[in-house]
Amino acid sequence: MNDVMWEIVDVRDVADALLLVYEKPESSGRYISASNYITTKDMLELLRKAHPNYNYVKCKTDGEHNSPITPTSSEKLRNLGWKPRKLEETLLDSIEYYQKTGLLQDAEGEGYSCHLPEMFSFFHAAE
Repeated sequence: MNDVMWEIVDVRDVADALLLVYEKPESSGRYISASNYITTKDMLELLRKAHPNYNYVKCKTDGEHNSPITPTSSEKLRNLGWKPRKLEETLLDSIEYYQKTGLLQDAEGEGYSCHLPEMFSFFHAAE
């Protein structure tokens, strides 16, 4: 798997942004809620630290990013008062949710089958 760049925004932050734009009389036009960028390698490292007992995909770190991301800015939304969550909170809360709903294999060996979110469907599990 190549080390690609991901643009991640918490759905709770998107909801907050929608309410903020709706409630602020000075809001107008389009708003971008793009708060975080992370490479696949960095995302896996962050998740491994928090959840070392899960199986993770392999990530090549010697190549360049295959899919360039056009930089986006949420400055206009932040100027209205939007305060998105930190990336770590978003990712770790997502893993907690996936655990509670049985979407991830249980690290304690309780036999849940592993169904990762769709974005990981094209990656191969680590050997």
